[in-house]
Amino acid sequence: MQEYSSSRDSIWLYLSFGFAAALIGVISGLLIFKLENPLFAIAGAIAIVFALITVTNVELGLLALVFMVYTRTSDVLMKFHDIPSIAKPYIALLVVTILVRWIVGGQVSQGWGRSAILVGAYGLVVFSSLLYAADFDFAMKAVLNFLKDGVIAVVLVILIQDGKVFRGVIWALLLAGIFVGTISAYQGITGDTGNDFGGFGQVGYQNIIGETDGSRLSGPVGDPNFYAQSMLVLIPIALNLFLKEKKWFPKAIAGWAFLASTLAVVFSYSRGAAIAAVIMLLFSMLHSPPRLTDVLVGILLLVLIISFVPNPYVERLATITDIFGGRNAVVGEVSYRGRASEVIAAWLMFIDHPIFGVGVENYPVFYQSYSRKLGLDPRLEQRQAHNLYLQVAAETGLAGILVFGGLLMAMLRGMLQAWRRLKNKGMTLYADLILSTATGIVGYLAAAMFIHGAYPRYFWLLAGIALAIPQVADKLLEKAAEERNAISI
Repeated sequence: MQEYSSSRDSIWLYLSFGFAAALIGVISGLLIFKLENPLFAIAGAIAIVFALITVTNVELGLLALVFMVYTRTSDVLMKFHDIPSIAKPYIALLVVTILVRWIVGGQVSQGWGRSAILVGAYGLVVFSSLLYAADFDFAMKAVLNFLKDGVIAVVLVILIQDGKVFRGVIWALLLAGIFVGTISAYQGITGDTGNDFGGFGQVGYQNIIGETDGSRLSGPVGDPNFYAQSMLVLIPIALNLFLKEKKWFPKAIAGWAFLASTLAVVFSYSRGAAIAAVIMLLFSMLHSPPRLTDVLVGILLLVLIISFVPNPYVERLATITDIFGGRNAVVGEVSYRGRASEVIAAWLMFIDHPIFGVGVENYPVFYQSYSRKLGLDPRLEQRQAHNLYLQVAAETGLAGILVFGGLLMAMLRGMLQAWRRLKNKGMTLYADLILSTATGIVGYLAAAMFIHGAYPRYFWLLAGIALAIPQVADKLLEKAAEERNAISI
């Protein structure tokens, strides 16, 4: 009787979805002819589909959110196609769905309170800036952005409760990397940079080396360095799944994600990303020395990647050592002069405002007053700190450093402890996946030494995943213990 009831419910569910799909198709078709911009109809239809998915299965809705955030779908649609934000209502729908599930269904998530406190503590620092920031509008913009980003982080912690959802989130990230990375790989290999692929393949004409400018791919982000930082995260995750997956299809998808993400970083010409990649490699080898087969596969992949590396990028990477050549070497490189001025100015701001800083997003307001004294940067414009940690120090002082540092420590310590616990119990597949995720996040944080927090949503998405990993490990170990007990009985 129960099987029959379950089968009947499934039939009604399929019929409901079929009817909804047909209705959406008819409405979309009519709107395409009625509306001046057919993209509104298409976007509306997609939004309705995502809404149905979210309401019926909030975990699947989470995967859609992860893909949307990492591809910056909502931002691209707003900027390039004049479509209103789909991220805000979608996040609100997720929150409402979670609350309904808690209140009506009694399905209350566990273990997310501590993470919410950590995120909320940093939010308190951000909010307090409204009391003293020189430019209130800049500070308010940061507060509004944090409200969305902080909610995303907490939603991730609430919904990533077990290994299945965690793996789903990881694959959603890789699919996002494949989507935007493949566009970048095509642009870089063919040289076809005239097509921005609807905003998902943006290209900037920027400095390459010395006085030489050229095309640098920046994906849906619009800035090559920040784009490279986001794609860097995916490389160790994709490589791990490519090496460890047994079935050919997920192995092929992981390999595709690895190549697309790596080539996207290469064609961004980002020096900071190259340094962060070395730090990622050292971090991974320190915690898990590679096997001989892994080394051989890695060498083959490296040879494949090198064959696509353009000569200007090699020349650009060669200038990294100039930073150790003293003031004359720094002044001799165009981009280094500006970076040196921005970093020193951030430190001086912190020295002058050590407790609470100058206020979130207020570094640009004060930059010129410090830059003129240094005499390194001839640009007479507002600039950013180009170092996330010095930006936090300059804008939020010791209060921000302590809270932000505590958040980073909780993220990294939680992931490493979860990795060790699973590894000690022989659960190597999940342990390796967690370590590769930690490696990717370490790469993101390493790249943040060279750029500021202009696109914080990436960080808070990764923070939510990292903070959820300990509870994922708890559930996996608990399930394994139950299975062993069942066998022994």
